[in-house]
Amino acid sequence: MRPLAVFFCLIVLLGGAALAFLHFAPARYDPFAPLAIDEDPTFLTAWKLRGLKGDPEACFALLDAAGIEYRAIPDRVTGPGCGFQDAARLRHSSLRWGPSGVPLTCPMIAALAVWERHDLQPAARDLLGAEVAEIDHFGSYACRNVNNAVSGRRSQHARANALDVAGFRLSDGRRVSVLRDWDATGAEGVFLKRIQQGACARFASVFGPDHNAAHANHFHFDMGGFGLCR
Repeated sequence: MRPLAVFFCLIVLLGGAALAFLHFAPARYDPFAPLAIDEDPTFLTAWKLRGLKGDPEACFALLDAAGIEYRAIPDRVTGPGCGFQDAARLRHSSLRWGPSGVPLTCPMIAALAVWERHDLQPAARDLLGAEVAEIDHFGSYACRNVNNAVSGRRSQHARANALDVAGFRLSDGRRVSVLRDWDATGAEGVFLKRIQQGACARFASVFGPDHNAAHANHFHFDMGGFGLCR
């Protein structure tokens, strides 16, 4: 058989195998099926989370299906390169976010929800014997440049597309702090490192204490376009 004919046969076989896989595999393995927050993540989850950007109808429908409580924020510009688009105040996911909620883009809320349910809470139960009830954070929206520089590009915080996480309050009253416990040799240190690695699979960029001194006391999560995990 000629090489070109072999090539086309392989294409046909691979195409048939792909179609059979999509037909019989669970929906979470279908690249065209909508994301469901409660479903176990797959290699497609990060891609589907990124795909929510620019599709607010699908994104907010995803939050509604998962029972996440939020209040939509009208699109508006708040300064040069700053403002809200497809954003909401997150009030309750698997965690409490306070009476006024935290302003975030819809894709950020979706990524947080996936991380909470499939990375954060399982790690808390396995390593700490309790669930996380609330997250201590340094905020989400701030009209500023990266690293608060006088000039340069805008931070993802300028569009409520980022969250700085400082620590965790557990259901039994204990607290875990990024600043205090990152280098701890016990369960708290293992917990923090595990959930940071889990976050790297959900968010576009993740920075922690090993990145630089500016992140010694918090994790930075965002849904920007760089794909960094440090």
